[in-house]
Amino acid sequence: MEHLDHVVAERVRRAMSDAGLCPEDLAARSGLPASDLRSLLAAHGSFTVDELSRIAAAVHCRIVDLLPDDGDLL
Repeated sequence: MEHLDHVVAERVRRAMSDAGLCPEDLAARSGLPASDLRSLLAAHGSFTVDELSRIAAAVHCRIVDLLPDDGDLL
């Protein structure tokens, strides 16, 4: 599971960067506490579906874009 946490965190960081946001901006737009977001971005835990949905809306992407694909699971 830890590998998946790292992959999802990397995808969220990439989406955040592509949207031109810093963690504090993403936290504000998604309604997530900044400290929780920073912890999740460091892969200290797993994102929930609700958190990923809120992040996807904040960065204008699909939630599936934040999830691992087959190549990430190898």
